[in-house]
Amino acid sequence: MSIEAVVWDGVAADVDLSFGCMFTRELDGGLRGGLLHLDQALSGRLTALREDGVFQGEPMETLLIRQPPRGVVARAVMVIGMGDPSAWSVAVTARAVATAVNAAMQLGVGSAAFAPSLLDSGLPPQATAGVAPAMMKAVTRAIDAQARIEALGLAPAPSLRRWVFDVGAAGFAAATVQFQEALSELKAA
Repeated sequence: MSIEAVVWDGVAADVDLSFGCMFTRELDGGLRGGLLHLDQALSGRLTALREDGVFQGEPMETLLIRQPPRGVVARAVMVIGMGDPSAWSVAVTARAVATAVNAAMQLGVGSAAFAPSLLDSGLPPQATAGVAPAMMKAVTRAIDAQARIEALGLAPAPSLRRWVFDVGAAGFAAATVQFQEALSELKAA
């Protein structure tokens, strides 16, 4: 399986299944960045669903959009709840990544992209230190778990062949280095 980091968001992700994350609220006045772009592509329906209590963004709650509107490149989109942003930790994002990998494998997709949407929800960049290695570790553990399930004859071979981390342009270089270092550490272990 290939693991990549690219500069795009959930709307532009050219994959079978694009994942974004959403908190129960934003820290400072509303969505921005890729999450805002996704809500706009959905004509405000993402925030409307949260306001209506249909999808509230509670921890690991999921919303699968199987028929995304024109303008969303991915064949399907899943939003994963992150809970209250004031209670966020790196471990929450790691759980969301594992949830995403498991969902991608269970749905039988070949390619998936994951946008943590942390800065889009108002978390300051310094608060998100250490998230890239935790996400990489969560992906590899979820892949290993699926391989073990397959080895036991309980599931077919995973169809997932391409995993992409959506990274904002401003932090792309630093995030790429962090992902590469984390992958090197995991290979050495």
